[in-house]
Amino acid sequence: MNFKELLKSKGLSGYAFAKKSDIHQPAVSKFVTGKRDPLNMSVYSAKRAASVLGMSLDEFYDSLDKGEKHK
Repeated sequence: MNFKELLKSKGLSGYAFAKKSDIHQPAVSKFVTGKRDPLNMSVYSAKRAASVLGMSLDEFYDSLDKGEKHK
């Protein structure tokens, strides 16, 4: 699943996710649109993202498509 689908499955918009995770909105927008790969975010940001999504860090990484461009 891509980042946009992951947020949708958790009932979050990119804006709501950015506010809850304290990850800058422009970065979240790039993850959602596929201009930036969420698998390349810092571990610190990934931990915050996983927490907001109610997942462990492993679950967060495993839920994203590995090796594919996120669209």
